[in-house]
Amino acid sequence: MFELVPYERFRDTPAVRFFDITVAASNARDLVIHSGPAVSPPNEETTGAWQFYLHPHQEDNLLALHGGRTFYLVNLGWNYPYHIVRLDTGGDILRIPPGTFHRSVSDPDGSVVLNQAIREPGATVAREFRVYNSRLIPRLFGITFKTAPLPKLHGVSW
Repeated sequence: MFELVPYERFRDTPAVRFFDITVAASNARDLVIHSGPAVSPPNEETTGAWQFYLHPHQEDNLLALHGGRTFYLVNLGWNYPYHIVRLDTGGDILRIPPGTFHRSVSDPDGSVVLNQAIREPGATVAREFRVYNSRLIPRLFGITFKTAPLPKLHGVSW
C-alpha cells in the first residue's frame, strides 16, 4: 500500500527552517516541474482516456516543493485499489510502491515535485516510464471510470 511519510525539521534560524527529507536507499532523483494545470501522463489524444505510469522496479518517494499536486493511485493487488492523494508544499512524502498505476494533476499555477526514487538494480528509465492507457486495461478502466467502489480520498476535499 502507499504511505505518507513525515520528515523532520532539525533547525530553525531567523526566517529559515532546515528539514531532513532524506529517503533511505534512494538511488535516483527526479525533479518534475509542471507549468500550470498539467496532467502527467496526459490523457490519450483520441479518446481522452486516462493514462497512467506504472514502475515495475521503482518505488517513488514524492515531495511537493512548490504548489500542489493530486495523485490518482490504483493498485489491483490492494484490498481497496483506488486512492486519490493530495500533496501540498510542506506536506508529507508520498511513497508509491512498485506495481502501482499512478497519474497526477497539478494546481492551476503548477507545481514542483522532487522524487527520491529507489530503483532496483537493472532498472532503466525506458522500462520504468512506460505509459499505460486505461482503455486497454479493462480492470483499470472499470475502477477509474465506473468508480465502483468510489476512491478513498487522502487530503482531498471536493
